[in-house]
Amino acid sequence: MRCTPTLLTTLIIAIALLAPLVVNAQSATDEITCPTPNYRTDERPDRSGTPTEVLFGTRIADLLEINDVDQTITIDVAIRLRWKDSRLAGLEGCKLSIRDIWFPALMMKNSGRMFSRWPETASVGKDGNITYLQRISGTFSSYHDLTNFPFDGQDITLRIFPLEWRASKVVFRIDDQFSGMEPLLNISDWEITGVDTKLVEERFEVFDQVRSGYLLTISAERHVGHYFWKIMFPISMITFMSWSVFWLNPAQFGTQLGLSATSVLTLVAFIFATTNMLPRLGYVTILDSYILAATLFVFVAFLQSLLTGALASIGQIAFALRIDLISRFVFPLAFIAFCIKFYADTQ
Repeated sequence: MRCTPTLLTTLIIAIALLAPLVVNAQSATDEITCPTPNYRTDERPDRSGTPTEVLFGTRIADLLEINDVDQTITIDVAIRLRWKDSRLAGLEGCKLSIRDIWFPALMMKNSGRMFSRWPETASVGKDGNITYLQRISGTFSSYHDLTNFPFDGQDITLRIFPLEWRASKVVFRIDDQFSGMEPLLNISDWEITGVDTKLVEERFEVFDQVRSGYLLTISAERHVGHYFWKIMFPISMITFMSWSVFWLNPAQFGTQLGLSATSVLTLVAFIFATTNMLPRLGYVTILDSYILAATLFVFVAFLQSLLTGALASIGQIAFALRIDLISRFVFPLAFIAFCIKFYADTQ
Protein backbone atom coordinates (compact mmCIF):
# COMPACT_ATOMS: atom_id res chain seq x y z
CA MET A 1 0.00 0.00 0.00
CA ARG A 2 1.31 3.36 -0.94
CA CYS A 3 1.53 5.98 1.88
CA THR A 4 0.42 9.41 0.93
CA PRO A 5 2.05 12.46 2.58
CA THR A 6 -1.17 13.18 4.47
CA LEU A 7 -1.31 9.67 5.94
CA LEU A 8 2.36 9.78 6.92
CA THR A 9 1.88 13.08 8.71
CA THR A 10 -1.11 11.68 10.60
CA LEU A 11 0.93 8.65 11.79
CA ILE A 12 3.78 10.86 13.05
CA ILE A 13 1.38 13.05 15.02
CA ALA A 14 -0.33 10.01 16.57
CA ILE A 15 2.99 8.51 17.65
CA ALA A 16 4.06 11.84 19.17
CA LEU A 17 0.84 12.06 21.16
CA LEU A 18 0.79 8.45 22.37
CA ALA A 19 4.50 8.12 23.29
CA PRO A 20 4.31 10.16 26.59
CA LEU A 21 1.28 8.14 27.67
CA VAL A 22 3.16 4.91 27.18
CA VAL A 23 6.21 6.23 29.08
CA ASN A 24 4.05 7.51 31.95
CA ALA A 25 2.24 4.20 32.16
CA GLN A 26 5.58 2.37 32.36
CA SER A 27 6.86 4.78 35.00
CA ALA A 28 3.71 4.33 37.02
CA THR A 29 4.27 0.59 37.15
CA ASP A 30 7.86 1.20 38.37
CA GLU A 31 6.89 3.58 41.21
CA ILE A 32 6.87 2.28 44.76
CA THR A 33 3.44 2.10 46.30
CA CYS A 34 3.53 3.74 49.75
CA PRO A 35 0.40 2.83 51.68
CA THR A 36 -0.40 4.50 54.98
CA PRO A 37 1.02 2.29 57.79
CA ASN A 38 -1.62 0.44 59.75
CA TYR A 39 -0.48 0.58 63.36
CA ARG A 40 -0.90 2.76 66.44
CA THR A 41 1.34 5.79 66.12
CA ASP A 42 1.34 6.35 69.88
CA GLU A 43 3.20 3.07 70.43
CA ARG A 44 6.95 3.21 70.03
CA PRO A 45 8.94 0.47 68.23
CA ASP A 46 9.54 -2.57 70.43
CA ARG A 47 7.40 -1.06 73.15
CA SER A 48 8.04 -3.89 75.61
CA GLY A 49 11.82 -3.96 75.09
CA THR A 50 14.71 -1.62 75.74
CA PRO A 51 14.32 2.18 75.27
CA THR A 52 14.07 3.31 71.68
CA GLU A 53 17.34 4.96 70.65
CA VAL A 54 17.06 8.07 68.50
CA LEU A 55 20.23 9.40 66.86
CA PHE A 56 20.08 13.20 67.11
CA GLY A 57 22.25 15.46 64.97
CA THR A 58 22.25 19.22 64.48
CA ARG A 59 24.03 21.58 62.10
CA ILE A 60 23.76 25.35 62.42
CA ALA A 61 22.55 26.70 59.08
CA ASP A 62 22.54 30.34 60.15
CA LEU A 63 22.82 32.49 63.26
CA LEU A 64 21.00 35.77 62.78
CA GLU A 65 21.21 37.58 66.10
CA ILE A 66 22.29 37.39 69.73
CA ASN A 67 20.20 40.09 71.41
CA ASP A 68 21.61 41.31 74.74
CA VAL A 69 18.75 43.69 75.47
CA ASP A 70 16.01 41.04 75.10
CA GLN A 71 18.26 38.11 76.13
CA THR A 72 17.36 36.08 73.02
CA ILE A 73 19.04 34.28 70.17
CA THR A 74 17.64 34.01 66.64
CA ILE A 75 18.89 30.88 64.94
CA ASP A 76 18.31 28.56 62.00
CA VAL A 77 19.26 24.90 62.63
CA ALA A 78 19.11 21.77 60.49
CA ILE A 79 18.29 18.66 62.56
CA ARG A 80 18.39 14.99 61.71
CA LEU A 81 16.72 12.19 63.66
CA ARG A 82 17.32 8.53 62.91
CA TRP A 83 15.78 5.48 64.53
CA LYS A 84 14.61 1.98 63.61
CA ASP A 85 10.99 0.90 63.29
CA SER A 86 10.74 -2.70 62.06
CA ARG A 87 7.02 -2.23 61.43
CA LEU A 88 7.95 -0.16 58.35
CA ALA A 89 10.51 -2.62 56.95
CA GLY A 90 8.37 -3.32 53.88
CA LEU A 91 8.20 0.35 52.84
CA GLU A 92 11.82 0.93 51.87
CA GLY A 93 12.17 4.02 49.69
CA CYS A 94 8.94 5.64 50.87
CA LYS A 95 8.48 9.09 52.31
CA LEU A 96 5.77 9.17 54.94
CA SER A 97 4.14 11.96 56.89
CA ILE A 98 5.25 11.97 60.52
CA ARG A 99 1.55 12.02 61.44
CA ASP A 100 1.18 8.52 59.99
CA ILE A 101 4.09 6.90 61.85
CA TRP A 102 5.55 6.82 65.34
CA PHE A 103 7.58 10.00 65.72
CA PRO A 104 9.49 11.33 68.77
CA ALA A 105 8.05 14.86 68.77
CA LEU A 106 10.42 17.48 70.15
CA MET A 107 10.13 20.37 72.57
CA MET A 108 12.53 23.28 73.14
CA LYS A 109 13.00 24.06 76.81
CA ASN A 110 14.21 27.58 75.99
CA SER A 111 11.29 29.98 75.77
CA GLY A 112 10.28 30.64 72.18
CA ARG A 113 8.60 28.89 69.28
CA MET A 114 10.09 26.52 66.71
CA PHE A 115 9.11 26.93 63.08
CA SER A 116 9.57 24.01 60.67
CA ARG A 117 10.68 25.09 57.20
CA TRP A 118 10.70 21.77 55.33
CA PRO A 119 7.94 19.16 54.76
CA GLU A 120 7.11 17.10 57.84
CA THR A 121 8.06 13.76 56.28
CA ALA A 122 10.38 10.90 57.16
CA SER A 123 12.26 8.62 54.76
CA VAL A 124 12.13 4.84 55.18
CA GLY A 125 15.34 2.97 54.54
CA LYS A 126 16.40 -0.66 54.62
CA ASP A 127 15.02 -2.81 57.45
CA GLY A 128 12.81 0.01 58.70
CA ASN A 129 15.59 2.56 59.37
CA ILE A 130 13.87 5.95 59.53
CA THR A 131 15.47 9.33 58.76
CA TYR A 132 13.80 12.63 59.56
CA LEU A 133 15.47 15.76 58.22
CA GLN A 134 14.15 19.19 59.13
CA ARG A 135 15.23 22.80 59.30
CA ILE A 136 13.90 24.73 62.28
CA SER A 137 14.20 28.40 63.07
CA GLY A 138 13.00 30.78 65.74
CA THR A 139 13.90 33.25 68.46
CA PHE A 140 14.63 31.62 71.79
CA SER A 141 15.59 32.84 75.24
CA SER A 142 19.31 32.74 75.90
CA TYR A 143 20.56 32.97 79.44
CA HIS A 144 24.10 34.33 79.57
CA ASP A 145 26.21 36.24 82.06
CA LEU A 146 27.02 39.81 80.97
CA THR A 147 29.20 40.80 83.92
CA ASN A 148 32.18 41.36 81.57
CA PHE A 149 30.10 43.04 78.83
CA PRO A 150 31.31 43.97 76.20
CA PHE A 151 34.53 42.01 76.73
CA ASP A 152 32.61 38.80 77.27
CA GLY A 153 32.38 35.40 75.68
CA GLN A 154 29.19 33.39 75.94
CA ASP A 155 28.19 29.74 75.91
CA ILE A 156 24.57 29.77 74.76
CA THR A 157 22.72 26.47 75.12
CA LEU A 158 19.57 25.26 73.39
CA ARG A 159 17.90 22.44 75.34
CA ILE A 160 15.81 19.95 73.34
CA PHE A 161 13.76 17.10 74.85
CA PRO A 162 11.11 14.60 73.71
CA LEU A 163 7.66 16.09 74.05
CA GLU A 164 6.04 12.98 75.57
CA TRP A 165 8.56 10.21 76.30
CA ARG A 166 10.45 9.59 79.50
CA ALA A 167 14.07 8.40 79.53
CA SER A 168 13.05 4.81 80.22
CA LYS A 169 11.17 4.77 76.90
CA VAL A 170 13.13 7.02 74.51
CA VAL A 171 16.78 8.05 74.72
CA PHE A 172 18.81 10.35 72.51
CA ARG A 173 22.21 9.47 71.09
CA ILE A 174 24.52 11.99 69.42
CA ASP A 175 24.81 11.67 65.64
CA ASP A 176 28.45 12.67 65.06
CA GLN A 177 27.98 12.44 61.28
CA PHE A 178 25.60 15.41 61.32
CA SER A 179 27.08 18.26 63.36
CA GLY A 180 28.91 21.57 63.19
CA MET A 181 27.90 24.74 61.40
CA GLU A 182 27.98 26.40 58.01
CA PRO A 183 31.19 28.37 57.26
CA LEU A 184 29.33 31.65 56.67
CA LEU A 185 26.83 32.90 59.25
CA ASN A 186 24.72 36.03 59.02
CA ILE A 187 25.98 37.63 62.25
CA SER A 188 28.58 40.39 62.34
CA ASP A 189 29.09 41.39 65.97
CA TRP A 190 30.08 37.96 67.27
CA GLU A 191 32.69 35.38 66.39
CA ILE A 192 31.46 31.80 66.79
CA THR A 193 34.37 29.87 68.28
CA GLY A 194 32.78 26.44 68.63
CA VAL A 195 29.70 24.25 68.65
CA ASP A 196 29.32 21.44 71.16
CA THR A 197 26.65 18.81 71.83
CA LYS A 198 25.88 16.93 75.00
CA LEU A 199 23.33 14.43 76.29
CA VAL A 200 21.65 14.88 79.67
CA GLU A 201 18.87 13.39 81.71
CA GLU A 202 16.71 16.02 83.37
CA ARG A 203 13.74 15.77 85.64
CA PHE A 204 10.55 17.60 84.62
CA GLU A 205 8.59 18.28 87.79
CA VAL A 206 5.43 19.20 85.90
CA PHE A 207 5.33 15.73 84.30
CA ASP A 208 7.00 13.91 87.21
CA GLN A 209 9.35 12.32 84.66
CA VAL A 210 13.02 12.10 83.85
CA ARG A 211 13.67 12.71 80.17
CA SER A 212 16.65 12.28 77.90
CA GLY A 213 17.78 15.63 76.52
CA TYR A 214 20.03 17.02 73.80
CA LEU A 215 22.01 20.18 74.50
CA LEU A 216 23.38 22.29 71.66
CA THR A 217 25.94 24.78 73.00
CA ILE A 218 27.24 27.66 70.88
CA SER A 219 30.44 29.35 72.08
CA ALA A 220 30.80 32.95 70.93
CA GLU A 221 33.19 35.85 71.47
CA ARG A 222 31.88 39.40 71.14
CA HIS A 223 33.60 41.88 68.80
CA VAL A 224 34.53 44.78 71.10
CA GLY A 225 35.37 47.36 68.42
CA HIS A 226 31.79 48.65 68.06
CA TYR A 227 31.43 49.44 71.76
CA PHE A 228 34.93 50.87 72.03
CA TRP A 229 34.53 53.39 69.19
CA LYS A 230 30.84 54.17 69.79
CA ILE A 231 30.83 54.42 73.61
CA MET A 232 34.16 54.17 75.39
CA PHE A 233 36.23 56.41 73.11
CA PRO A 234 33.69 59.30 73.06
CA ILE A 235 33.32 59.10 76.85
CA SER A 236 37.10 59.30 77.20
CA MET A 237 37.15 62.40 74.97
CA ILE A 238 34.47 64.09 77.10
CA THR A 239 36.48 63.24 80.22
CA PHE A 240 39.63 64.78 78.71
CA MET A 241 37.61 67.86 77.73
CA SER A 242 36.51 68.37 81.34
CA TRP A 243 40.15 68.75 82.39
CA SER A 244 40.74 71.75 80.14
CA VAL A 245 39.49 73.98 82.99
CA PHE A 246 42.77 73.31 84.79
CA TRP A 247 44.52 75.50 82.19
CA LEU A 248 42.14 78.45 82.63
CA ASN A 249 42.78 81.27 85.02
CA PRO A 250 40.59 80.76 88.13
CA ALA A 251 39.86 84.46 87.99
CA GLN A 252 37.83 83.74 84.84
CA PHE A 253 35.26 82.03 87.00
CA GLY A 254 32.38 82.23 84.52
CA THR A 255 34.33 80.67 81.65
CA GLN A 256 35.77 77.95 83.86
CA LEU A 257 32.42 77.02 85.40
CA GLY A 258 30.64 77.11 82.04
CA LEU A 259 33.14 74.70 80.48
CA SER A 260 32.87 72.31 83.43
CA ALA A 261 29.08 72.37 83.35
CA THR A 262 29.13 71.78 79.60
CA SER A 263 31.31 68.69 80.10
CA VAL A 264 28.94 67.28 82.71
CA LEU A 265 25.83 67.90 80.58
CA THR A 266 27.50 66.50 77.45
CA LEU A 267 28.40 63.29 79.24
CA VAL A 268 24.89 62.90 80.72
CA ALA A 269 23.29 63.48 77.31
CA PHE A 270 25.63 60.98 75.68
CA ILE A 271 24.83 58.32 78.29
CA PHE A 272 21.09 58.78 77.73
CA ALA A 273 21.57 58.63 73.94
CA THR A 274 23.41 55.29 74.11
CA THR A 275 21.16 53.63 76.71
CA ASN A 276 19.36 51.52 74.09
CA MET A 277 22.69 50.07 72.95
CA LEU A 278 23.24 48.46 76.34
CA PRO A 279 21.45 45.51 77.97
CA ARG A 280 19.03 46.24 80.80
CA LEU A 281 20.28 44.18 83.71
CA GLY A 282 19.85 43.96 87.43
CA TYR A 283 23.61 43.99 88.01
CA VAL A 284 26.59 46.16 87.04
CA THR A 285 28.65 45.23 83.99
CA ILE A 286 32.27 46.16 83.45
CA LEU A 287 31.19 48.78 80.91
CA ASP A 288 28.83 50.27 83.51
CA SER A 289 31.85 50.56 85.83
CA TYR A 290 33.77 52.40 83.14
CA ILE A 291 30.92 54.85 82.48
CA LEU A 292 30.44 55.43 86.22
CA ALA A 293 34.16 56.10 86.75
CA ALA A 294 34.28 58.56 83.83
CA THR A 295 31.21 60.33 85.23
CA LEU A 296 32.91 60.69 88.61
CA PHE A 297 36.07 62.09 86.98
CA VAL A 298 34.02 64.69 85.09
CA PHE A 299 31.95 65.61 88.15
CA VAL A 300 35.00 65.94 90.41
CA ALA A 301 36.61 68.20 87.77
CA PHE A 302 33.44 70.31 87.97
CA LEU A 303 33.73 70.50 91.78
CA GLN A 304 37.39 71.45 91.43
CA SER A 305 36.49 74.36 89.16
CA LEU A 306 33.96 75.53 91.74
CA LEU A 307 36.63 75.35 94.44
CA THR A 308 39.30 77.25 92.53
CA GLY A 309 36.74 79.84 91.41
CA ALA A 310 35.66 80.35 95.00
CA LEU A 311 39.26 80.72 96.12
CA ALA A 312 39.94 83.25 93.36
CA SER A 313 36.89 85.26 94.41
CA ILE A 314 38.30 85.73 97.92
CA GLY A 315 41.75 86.66 96.69
CA GLN A 316 43.44 83.25 97.02
CA ILE A 317 44.65 83.26 93.39
CA ALA A 318 48.03 81.66 94.16
CA PHE A 319 46.43 78.79 96.05
CA ALA A 320 43.88 78.26 93.28
CA LEU A 321 46.62 78.18 90.63
CA ARG A 322 48.55 75.64 92.70
CA ILE A 323 45.48 73.38 92.84
CA ASP A 324 45.06 73.71 89.06
CA LEU A 325 48.72 72.81 88.52
CA ILE A 326 48.44 69.69 90.68
CA SER A 327 45.16 68.72 89.00
CA ARG A 328 46.78 68.81 85.54
CA PHE A 329 48.85 65.77 86.56
CA VAL A 330 46.72 64.04 89.19
CA PHE A 331 43.55 63.65 87.11
CA PRO A 332 45.20 62.18 83.96
CA LEU A 333 47.45 59.87 86.00
CA ALA A 334 44.51 58.65 88.08
CA PHE A 335 42.47 58.03 84.94
CA ILE A 336 45.36 56.15 83.28
CA ALA A 337 45.75 53.98 86.40
CA PHE A 338 42.03 53.24 86.33
CA CYS A 339 42.16 52.30 82.62
CA ILE A 340 45.10 49.96 83.22
CA LYS A 341 43.18 48.17 85.97
CA PHE A 342 40.02 48.19 83.86
CA TYR A 343 41.68 46.47 80.90
CA ALA A 344 43.47 44.04 83.21
CA ASP A 345 40.08 43.01 84.63
CA THR A 346 38.75 42.29 81.12
CA GLN A 347 41.39 39.68 80.41
